[in-house]
Amino acid sequence: MEVPRIFPKGLKIFIIGGGRACKALLETIMGDASMEVLGLAEINPEAEALPLARQLGIPIFEDYRVVLDMPQVDLILNLTGDKALEKELRDLLKKRGRQTEILGGLGGRLLWGVLGRKDYLAWTDPLTGLFNVAYFYRALEEEIERGMRYGSPFALLFMDADNFKDINDRLGHLQGDRVLKAIGDAVASSLRSADIAARYGGDEFTAILPETQVEGSVKVAERVRKKVEGLGDSLGVSPLSLSIGVAVFPLDGITAEELVRRADWAMYQAKKMGGNRVFRLGVGKEPPAFFRVEDALSLVSQKGEKDKFHRSHSEVVSKFSVEIGKALGLNRAMVRLLRVAGALHDIGKAEVSFGEGAWDYKEHPLIGAYMLRHVPYLRGIVPMVLYHHERYDGKGFPKGLMGKQIPQGAQVVLLADKLHHILEHEPQWRVGDLLKALDEVEKDVGAVEPQMIEAFREALKSRPQDQLLLAF
Repeated sequence: MEVPRIFPKGLKIFIIGGGRACKALLETIMGDASMEVLGLAEINPEAEALPLARQLGIPIFEDYRVVLDMPQVDLILNLTGDKALEKELRDLLKKRGRQTEILGGLGGRLLWGVLGRKDYLAWTDPLTGLFNVAYFYRALEEEIERGMRYGSPFALLFMDADNFKDINDRLGHLQGDRVLKAIGDAVASSLRSADIAARYGGDEFTAILPETQVEGSVKVAERVRKKVEGLGDSLGVSPLSLSIGVAVFPLDGITAEELVRRADWAMYQAKKMGGNRVFRLGVGKEPPAFFRVEDALSLVSQKGEKDKFHRSHSEVVSKFSVEIGKALGLNRAMVRLLRVAGALHDIGKAEVSFGEGAWDYKEHPLIGAYMLRHVPYLRGIVPMVLYHHERYDGKGFPKGLMGKQIPQGAQVVLLADKLHHILEHEPQWRVGDLLKALDEVEKDVGAVEPQMIEAFREALKSRPQDQLLLAF
């Protein structure tokens, strides 16, 4: 099992706490020569991880303060959940002039909640190996909680690859995948071991930098920017660059909504200024107001009263998305997100005036994603809404992503959307109707991942062909 990118290669760690989280970690990294556990502190002689630690030859101590005399430690993992212990250790390290980083509550959640259940893939992006958007928001809320309790600052970076669609179009999507992977590697290698790097979706990346003020965050962002800029020639895609927006807790906000909104808008400003730069909004300056999702839903509802298809389309896509998600064996949390994403995938089409001139149909995923991005509890569906018109062959919009560049949830919503457009004139749909509709979807070669179509087909074949799924 590959260890998530939060642990860089060659890392020397000291663990405090020998419970289930520790055991899960040790099981995960067994045989991984790129990581060395220098010691384990645990006062309970019956702790679950101790037999495995002895088997692996890891020194065991009763007093965690022994780590203060280990100068070679890169990272201390506090898996006990005891934040008072963590604060005491930070103070002791500071008095000794030590820069050793401590991964506390966030590490415990990661190691037990993810590694301990052996399902960390649910929290990672398969293309880059970074964390995904769902884990990013989980980590962000955790860091806000820690900041509110202990007064600890942290920074948030929002990063977007400049002109990535042109790279895909010019060099092909396989090269585009390599570029995204290289950017992910550059971001991760530019950060400290306690920082969190994530792929937000498409060509967007984020990073959470604990214990970091404004000056430090800008320095880190510049380091990331320069590293990515230096990749262009070796990848054959010069110029290659990032636009990076910065927000800092608590100066720029004390909620996830405020911080994401400011970092996202700062990134947008960096891009407007030509890209390949770092930008942070000044204190007192606010990004433009965004539409509340309640207003958007009201508008969609009003539109539905005038247009029965529009209302039923959202309901059907939501239902079909759930069915497809279950057929793919996705977990309950992901299926719940698909239900909401299916209902709101076209929210950007709401009858809102966005300025002069004709409205461009291809802008509605961007508008919808922007409306939802800053709404608590809906952030996890943003990539699904933003990329639900991307095609597997790379001929979709708004980014022209291809293959595994496209979030799986977005492809699910696209398939559900296509199925309803094929069946829209029927008053009800049975299993057999969906099987026929899948045959029609397959004729649009390159739209949807073939394995997804086949998985849904096999799931439907196992059910009675006359079973009623939905009726209006």
